[in-house]
Amino acid sequence: MTAENWTKGLILSLITVLFWSTLPVALKISLGATDAITLTWYRFVFAAVFTSVLLISNKKWLEFKNLSITNWLWLGVAAFMLIANYVLFLVGLSMTSPANAQVFIQLAPLLMTLGGVLIFKESFSRMQMAGVLSILFGLSLFFSDQIKQILSNDYTLGIWVMFAAALTWAVYALIQKKLARVLSSQSTLFFIYLVAALVMFFFTDLNHQSEYSSLQWWAIAYACLNTVIAYGAFAEALNHWNASRVGMILALTPVITLLFINSFAYFFPQLIAAESIRWLGYVGVVFIVSGSMLASLKK
Repeated sequence: MTAENWTKGLILSLITVLFWSTLPVALKISLGATDAITLTWYRFVFAAVFTSVLLISNKKWLEFKNLSITNWLWLGVAAFMLIANYVLFLVGLSMTSPANAQVFIQLAPLLMTLGGVLIFKESFSRMQMAGVLSILFGLSLFFSDQIKQILSNDYTLGIWVMFAAALTWAVYALIQKKLARVLSSQSTLFFIYLVAALVMFFFTDLNHQSEYSSLQWWAIAYACLNTVIAYGAFAEALNHWNASRVGMILALTPVITLLFINSFAYFFPQLIAAESIRWLGYVGVVFIVSGSMLASLKK
C-alpha cells in the first residue's frame, strides 16, 4: 500500500464520517414531512440519477459489458443487502429505542473490519487489536446509559433485528470492496441505487408533497446529496485502503454525530433537542478516538 493510497483512504473515510454524522439532523427535520420509507426512496432516486449522469459523462457504463455472470450475481447480492439494511434498521428502530438502535448499528463497521481480516486476509497487528479493544471499551462508556436500559428491558427481538441490520451492511461493504477489482465504485453504486429505488417505489407515499415546508424540502435535499457524497467517499475509501482500517475510522461516527447534534441544538433549539452526554461518555470519546488512531493511522 503506497503512502498516497493510505492518505486518500484516510481522507475519504473522514469525509464519510463527516457526512454520516450530519445526516441525522436532516433526517429528523425531513421525517416531520414524510415517512422513513418515502424519504429513503427520495435518497435512492436522487443518487441513481446523479450517478447515472457521472457514468454517462465518463463512459463508465461500458464497464457493465465486461461483467461475468458471477459478478452480476454479486452486484445483485450487494443491492439486496443494502436494501435489507435500510428495512431492518427501520424495523429494529420500531422494536427498541433510538439510542439502543444507535448502540447496535455500531457493530456494522466492526463486522466489516472482521470481514476484511478473515476474507481479504488483511494484516492485523497487535497495535490494531489494541485499537479495537480501545474502541469497544470507549463505546461501552459512551453508551453506558443505553446499555443499562437494554439490560433492564426486554428488547431481545429488536436487538437481533438491529444485529441483522449491521450484518447486512457489513456484507454489502465487503462485496463493494470485492467488486472494486472489476467495476468502478460509481458503477457499483449506480446499480445498487437503481435497484433500491425500483424496489422501494412500491412502498412510498407521494400524496403529501404540497404540504412540505421549504425547510423540510431543504432537509430532504441535503439528505439526498448526503447519500451520494457519503457512499461515494466510502466506496472510494475501500478502493484505496484496507476495509479493516476504514471500519475503524467509521467507529468515530457516533461520537461526531452526538457532538454535531448538540452543537446544532445549541444554535437551533426549536428544530432539534440536545442529547445528554455524561462525563463518562466523554471519557469514552477519548478511548474511541485513541483506538481509531491506533487501528487506522499507523501505516
